[in-house]
Amino acid sequence: MHNAELCLQENRQDEATTVYLQLGRERSAQQRYAEAKDAYQAVLRIDPANHEATQFIDHYKKTGGSPRRDAKTEAGSAGGASKSTEPLNLLSEAAHRIEEKQFAGAEAILNQMLTKEPGNPEVCQLLAKLHLRRGDIQVAFGEYRYLAGAALRAQDYEKAEALITDFLAVQPQSVAILELYASLYEEKGDAENAVLQYGKAIELLLQHPEPGMPTLHEELFEKVTSLAPDNPIVAKLSVLMKGEDSVEASAAASPQAPMEAAAQVPERSSGFSWTGTTPDDRWNAPSKSAPPHSDRSSLDEPEPAPAQSEPSYSIESDQVASSAESDDQAALVSSASDSGPTRSIAEQFQAYMEAGQQTEAEAWLSRVVAAQPDQTETRELFGSLLEAKGDTAGAALQYARALELLLIHPQDERSTHAANLYAKVKQLAPASPLVGKWASTFSPKAPASEPAVEPLVSVPPANEIDPETHYTLGVAYKNMGLLDEAKEEFSLSMKSQNMFSDSCLMLAVCLKEQGECPSASAQLELLLQDPKCQGAKAQAIRYELGLLYEVQEQWSQAAAIYESIPTFHDVPQRLESIQSRSIPVESPSTFRLV
Repeated sequence: MHNAELCLQENRQDEATTVYLQLGRERSAQQRYAEAKDAYQAVLRIDPANHEATQFIDHYKKTGGSPRRDAKTEAGSAGGASKSTEPLNLLSEAAHRIEEKQFAGAEAILNQMLTKEPGNPEVCQLLAKLHLRRGDIQVAFGEYRYLAGAALRAQDYEKAEALITDFLAVQPQSVAILELYASLYEEKGDAENAVLQYGKAIELLLQHPEPGMPTLHEELFEKVTSLAPDNPIVAKLSVLMKGEDSVEASAAASPQAPMEAAAQVPERSSGFSWTGTTPDDRWNAPSKSAPPHSDRSSLDEPEPAPAQSEPSYSIESDQVASSAESDDQAALVSSASDSGPTRSIAEQFQAYMEAGQQTEAEAWLSRVVAAQPDQTETRELFGSLLEAKGDTAGAALQYARALELLLIHPQDERSTHAANLYAKVKQLAPASPLVGKWASTFSPKAPASEPAVEPLVSVPPANEIDPETHYTLGVAYKNMGLLDEAKEEFSLSMKSQNMFSDSCLMLAVCLKEQGECPSASAQLELLLQDPKCQGAKAQAIRYELGLLYEVQEQWSQAAAIYESIPTFHDVPQRLESIQSRSIPVESPSTFRLV
């Protein structure tokens, strides 16, 4: 409480709110509900709209200050506040809040636990349950599919079946989960029930074919015939596939599954389904292969209405390289570009690409850009490499910098080139603040009689996944340790103006965790150009960007960014250390990306 009060005295309301929320969760987990109530009431005095505090106080009033706890929770909480029981207490507290529909607080607790132990299966499973109970079906689908598939590969059939039936109880028409259920029975040697689940999936596919997978029902039918060629379901499915009859319920010809959660298939479609794929990754290790996106109706993060997810936005400080300074970058660039009159930057880049050395080309371009940041051609080449790699955000940043350099010294003969660069930036990062900044320069003036262009982009296709859903799925994947899948989702969600800032930050978090410091730096540089990135958040981003520059031994850029926040944390000491290297410090006024 004392720390929170100090924050309030210093007008740091956000920090005070965080402290009070944490205190409320801990006291509730220890069943000290009166103290938890006091902490949450303090939150509401600062932020009356806080979902977590509102849900807790409402529930506290309904239960008269004595929330009902089940036996498991009581056992988990009996140890008080000792360190050995704290994780169990918090997990039990989150489970209890889910049952009481206090989703905001439960999600905050689970995300907090995942920051300490990323990928914890128990926490991930409870988070998936939360999303399913809250109605975030698309989010829950991705989580349940991954967790059940991982349990199946670990031959933990009981856990896999529990997860599958839990999801099918809510969404019985999920083709992908039915297919996974069939695989479970197949693994257990139960051919009859495997055929039953495959049959349900085939019927659904015949009614609502999966986009881009027109032959999936035929592939599943081949599995059915190979498993049980004499099963009556085979004949009925064959007739149905030929369009000669309509099978009302194929389940009547096969024994019931022991844990059947979806005995009857409703006639309506669930509206989403990821089919034809198998879950990636092992039970205890993160996957490196992204799930197919052909029919993915997946997910997002901050829940706009009931609860706001609280992913950790901090990027822990990496160990700063303190060894001798790297080779002089200017010399490196000159050796690459001045080796001969015909060995230009473009030709050197082309040589790398023809040799299939994309990784080497990226590392080389990173050094060239660091040494000669105002070279338009290099920025554009770097952008093309990142675009081919699938790093749309990084590519947009490099193209934008190249365009900015072109506009500093405009030439008539290069106007078309600049317009082409603007088109690339707009295509790759339509929500970037730079697109709006240059819109008046490059967007053609619409005739007075014609409507503005906004209607062309205002209504997305009916089956398009909304950006918040992509963002939430990205957070879920990151929590599970699936960083590649998370990055893909954040790249999609950042195309929305509302999700641009958070998506950029989470992309940087993922990239840094993967050791891709140059790309992480590019994301933070892009984020700092967002007009919404102001105040304490902007200071923290600049600090993290400075740390990344230090890791890459880009001392002048690190010094420039630190000079914009001279009193933040240990910046004075870091500046002194950098300046002792006798490297020229770039003036903050020339640091265009901040």
